[in-house]
Amino acid sequence: MQAIEMLFQIRSLIARAVDGLSEDAFFTIPSGFDNNIAWNLGHIIVTQQALLYRLSGLPLYVSKEQVAMFRTGTSPADWSEKPDIAGLLVQLADHPQKLVEDYHVGKFQTYQPYTTSTGVTLNSFEDAVAFNCFHEGLHSGAILSLKNFLTP
Repeated sequence: MQAIEMLFQIRSLIARAVDGLSEDAFFTIPSGFDNNIAWNLGHIIVTQQALLYRLSGLPLYVSKEQVAMFRTGTSPADWSEKPDIAGLLVQLADHPQKLVEDYHVGKFQTYQPYTTSTGVTLNSFEDAVAFNCFHEGLHSGAILSLKNFLTP
C-alpha cells in the first residue's frame, strides 16, 4: 500500500527534523504556540494508533498513559511529568514497520467508520492510512515551525 510507504518517509523527515535538538527545544512552548515538539511527536504516535488500530478493533502499541497525554485536546501544561523523548523517538521509528507487518498478516479486517474533527469521514483502513499521512504532515509542519522558532 503506497500510503504506508509514505508514512515511512514522513516519519523519517520528522526524525531528521528533531535530530540533535536540546531537551529544552523539545519541551519549550513558545509564545503564540499551544504545544511543544514533544507533544507533537506523542500526538502523531497516539493518533496513528487510534486511527489505524483502535478503529480496526485491535490493541494499541501505546500505553493508556500515552493516550491520556497526547490525544486531541490535551496540552503539555497538564503534564505531571515529562514524557521520555528517547522512547517517543523509538516509537516514531518502529511503529510504521509494525504496521506493515500487521497489514501483511491480515490483522486489519474490520474498520469502524469515523468522522475526524476536520469533518473527513474514514470508511476503511485504507482511508485511515491516507488521512493519517495528511495528519502527520500537518504536525510535521508544526514541528518544523517550532524548531525554526526555537533554534537560531
